[in-house]
Amino acid sequence: MKRYIFSCIFSAMLIAGTFAQSNAFVDSLLSEKKVNYGQVSYLVLVASDNLSEDADEGRAFELLETLNWAPKGVAIADSVPLAAYARILMSAFGMKGGVMYTLFPSSRYAYRELASLQVIQGRSDPSATVDGVAAVRMLGRIFDVMGLNK
Repeated sequence: MKRYIFSCIFSAMLIAGTFAQSNAFVDSLLSEKKVNYGQVSYLVLVASDNLSEDADEGRAFELLETLNWAPKGVAIADSVPLAAYARILMSAFGMKGGVMYTLFPSSRYAYRELASLQVIQGRSDPSATVDGVAAVRMLGRIFDVMGLNK
């Protein structure tokens, strides 16, 4: 349990320092049981340098839709499934993926690709909603996989 708490705190500090996002946003995100598309849009787009930190969640979600990285028909307040979050991460960081993701760039294959890279760890359900701690941890692991934590 201590290791889990330490890992969460370390990930939060890493993310906060790396992206210069406000501490208030990261703190509120870490306390969320289910993150929504507005929060995920802001977190990922600022982290990937696709959006400036002074934007808000509404602007971030608009950009996510414009880039066609959000699933069709979702609203800003909808909870984000794990597979959809995986697709957003892969798209935002320009990850190529394997053969199946290259041929069929969908949430299903993004989930499988990130699971094989150990960004998604343990047994999980692709349709399960993402909580704040998992969102931050996965983002930190993307930085590790991409070699951006140097």
